[in-house]
Amino acid sequence: MRWVPSAALGLLLASAALAAEDAGVVWIASGTPGGTYRDAYARNLQRELRGYRVFHRETSGSGENLDLLADGDADIGFAQADIYAARLKLAPQRYAGLVALGKLADECVYIAHRKQGRVRALAQLSEPVGDRPARIAVGPEQSGMRGTWHYLTLLHPSLAGAATLDGSGTLALNQLLVGKFDAVGWVTDPGNLEHKLLRAVHANDELQLMALDDPGLASSLPDGTRIYSIESVAIDSGWKPKKLRTVCTSAMLFARSGANPELVSKLADLVSLNRNRIVPSL
Repeated sequence: MRWVPSAALGLLLASAALAAEDAGVVWIASGTPGGTYRDAYARNLQRELRGYRVFHRETSGSGENLDLLADGDADIGFAQADIYAARLKLAPQRYAGLVALGKLADECVYIAHRKQGRVRALAQLSEPVGDRPARIAVGPEQSGMRGTWHYLTLLHPSLAGAATLDGSGTLALNQLLVGKFDAVGWVTDPGNLEHKLLRAVHANDELQLMALDDPGLASSLPDGTRIYSIESVAIDSGWKPKKLRTVCTSAMLFARSGANPELVSKLADLVSLNRNRIVPSL
């Protein structure tokens, strides 16, 4: 009967080995190939996680990343602060356990409109255009701009009256010109002056960017975490660049509830002390 304790000991040792192996595995909810989260932030972060086996979950963006973290299907992930705030407000029990590890970079909101269109200011998106609601293209479900627009409607409920459509990219700007949309929105790093949508607006004399400088848009979470601030950002790289007043949020790194404490500590140090290793442009 002496084999019973030995067998039990073997099982315990196997379980301990498995736990140790799991502790060395990191799943990152990072976004789609070709996007900033996947091809820049996640790739650079993986390089810093020496000693860990890193795997990526391809996602549609911030919203899906937060869902994977809340469900325990990823250990760390990237998301916009405003999308996190909206999720937290609507379902606090589901998202309150996520750990905000810190800010990575600014991301600002850009909304294009026709210079001679009926909609030229944010408030006009809450008003009818003739016999229909104003129409804004905010991209597909779980995209950054769609999440941003949802949070804007929480700050200004009247904006919920606008019709939100799936258009995105330069196709959406072309459709803006012919009247399918009244506005087209996107979110991006304000330092990316070569962004193709920004370039497309500059290339067309009929298009213009909307100022988003309503003081009511500046907001923070109860713990002081900044959600939106109003900034003057450059929109071209000229000798005296043109500026746009708009709302900006942050790309942030999050960990799931109960994530490996050693991993959380390492990531917090990395974001605080060596953020430029993840976001080289900073």
